[in-house]
Amino acid sequence: MSTLTKVFVVLLVVFSIAFTMMVIPFVAKTAKWKETAETYEKSALVAETTLRNHIAAHAAELATLRDTIREDRNRINELNQELQQALNHVEQMRSERDQAASDKARAEAMNHALTAQLDAAQKTGQEYRDQRNGLETRGIELEQRNTDLNDRVFELMAQLDVLQEQKRQFEQQIYILKQENEALASAARRPGSGAILEDPSGIALSGVDAKTPVAYAAVRGKVIEVDGNIVTISVGASDGVKEGMLFVVHRDGDYVGDVKISLVDPDKSAGRLVQTQGQIRVNDQVTDSAWLGASKG
Repeated sequence: MSTLTKVFVVLLVVFSIAFTMMVIPFVAKTAKWKETAETYEKSALVAETTLRNHIAAHAAELATLRDTIREDRNRINELNQELQQALNHVEQMRSERDQAASDKARAEAMNHALTAQLDAAQKTGQEYRDQRNGLETRGIELEQRNTDLNDRVFELMAQLDVLQEQKRQFEQQIYILKQENEALASAARRPGSGAILEDPSGIALSGVDAKTPVAYAAVRGKVIEVDGNIVTISVGASDGVKEGMLFVVHRDGDYVGDVKISLVDPDKSAGRLVQTQGQIRVNDQVTDSAWLGASKG
């Protein structure tokens, strides 16, 4: 039942009650007025009861409607809050969209710049690869030439070793011939030809006595063993080495130390370090000090 209908019913009941109240005095004057009055009174009571019931129902429905309106208002407030949150979220999404668009534009610009740099780097890389290929080809050629040169160096070193061995043999032969010459001169009681030409004791300086025995020719060799301060060298009596001779040890033109010979074998000799300026190593070069000083003078 709608509200308009309920209002119409209430008005109808009110009018019925008013009409009844007006009719009762009139009917009372007519015949059977008492019965009629009782009948109308009952009708009025029924109408009043019905009106009260309708009023109570209308009040209950009105309370229900008020509760519904209150709930609807609360729901409207909640929806308004949700709407405001949705609007805020939409605004945030728009801001994020604008930021994303800006980031995208910057990324695209950076991508174009990086693409240009990549293209330049690829071109440069290709040039470097071409240069590398050329250098590798050149390196292969140089390696081949180096191999050829190493082979040539080994060949020349072998020839040099042969020549040095021949020189050593010639020096040994010269030493033997000089000893024979000295023996013959001593037997003939006259100085040998070598002594006439040059005084071994002073190394071409007359009146100077050598501090160590002096060979007739320069003696050069190398260190073949080092045991503490005892050094063994590769030249011996057949090369002109004598006990007490002093040899200078040098490496790549730098002075290393002095060795005084105390033991002489035909092909090697050994002595003690008397002075050092560094560590003696195997394959260091040795030269007798007398001839070394004469060559420097």
